[in-house]
Formats: sequence, C-alpha cells, structure tokens
Amino acid sequence: MFYQHFRQNAVGRDFVIGDLHGMYDLLMSLLANVGFDREKDRCFSCGDLIDRGPASEKCLSLMEEPWFHCVRGNHEQCMIDTVRHPSAHEIAQWVLCGGDWHLQVSSEQMNRYADRASEQPVLISVDLSGDRQVAICHAEYPLPVWNPGKIASDPDLVRAMQWSRTRIQSGDESVVEGIDHIFCGHTIVDQPVTLGNTHFIDTGGFESNRLTLICLSDLGTVLK
Repeated sequence: MFYQHFRQNAVGRDFVIGDLHGMYDLLMSLLANVGFDREKDRCFSCGDLIDRGPASEKCLSLMEEPWFHCVRGNHEQCMIDTVRHPSAHEIAQWVLCGGDWHLQVSSEQMNRYADRASEQPVLISVDLSGDRQVAICHAEYPLPVWNPGKIASDPDLVRAMQWSRTRIQSGDESVVEGIDHIFCGHTIVDQPVTLGNTHFIDTGGFESNRLTLICLSDLGTVLK
C-alpha cells in the first residue's frame, strides 16, 4: 500500500508522534499523560518504529493495535529489504543502523514482521474539523502540491518520502499547496521545526529521551 486516507475522528482525538526507534515505554508514558483513550482516540506515527532503542519488537506490535496507524519509515524499509533479500552486506548495514536486535529473533518471526510492515502505507492523510486535512510521511513530502497519485507512480519520489532531507537541509519554507499541514520525522531536531506548512517532529527519543506528540485536534499544542 502506498497511500491511506482516514476520515475525521467523530468520537475522539487524533495525535501524531515522531520516530519511536524502540522507545515503547516512553510512548506509553506520553499517551498516559494526555489521557489517551484507546477506544476513541487515534495515534498516527511518522514511522521508524524500530532500531536504536530498547524495544523494537514491542513497537512493531503496535501495528496490530486498532488505535495506532503508522507510515513505513526507512528503517522499516531496511528491515523488509534485508529479511526478503538477505546478504552479508545488507545485514551489516542494518546492524550499523541499530538493527542488531533482529539477530536474536527467529527468521520466521522476522518474516512476519516484514510482511506486516510492508502493508503499512508510505503516506497517510487525516481529515480534521473545518474541512482541514493533514498528511503524515516519514522523511518529507517531495512535491510543491498535494498529489499522492503522482508520487505513487514514481519510485524515486516514493523513495524520497522515506529518505530525503532536502527540505530541512535547505531550509525550504515554501508551502505545499492543497494540504493544510504535513508531519515528518527522519531528521533529528532539538525542537520541532516548521518550514512552510511542513513540521519535522523527530526529537531523537532514543538519545534525548524526548518524543514529540502533537494533538491534531489542537495543532498549537506540543506535548513532551
């Protein structure tokens, strides 16, 4: 799946969280602090559930929760590619990026994780009140206008959504037309960074012990 659209949450709140990287307990603490209701609220993730932190498998288990929805980050893509086409080089590269946890997991279980991760979209959009819409991707949205169909047909653009740092490295403050807000992770920032209508919210939880959780129902609220 490339793209998944969610209609407005009519019964609860919606949140977006930056890269987890195995920080399961930190996420649970944040959700408890905001009184997250698993029956009504939804949590959307910018991807990179795994690697570097202590609980990659617990974070992967979130893909089974009906209240949790994530995009496929570059670390999930590395897992998929390595599990499906293993080689000494691929495994070594993934281990260098924090994937050593998988060496203690059976190949059967890793195949299940890879299959489930490959089902996750690369791009999510969520309807909000007031005819607003937000998008969530891992690295950055690569076009100046909202056009998921164009990206889906271009492998280079799809890859950019998982890997590119062009916008944040260049300080590009242009607004992506046709969408109200875009939330991204991938690039670690000390504090959330807004460029145009794109928000970078990966505050490096595995190092800083700080994840950024934003309530989409109140975009002015950043909770740490």
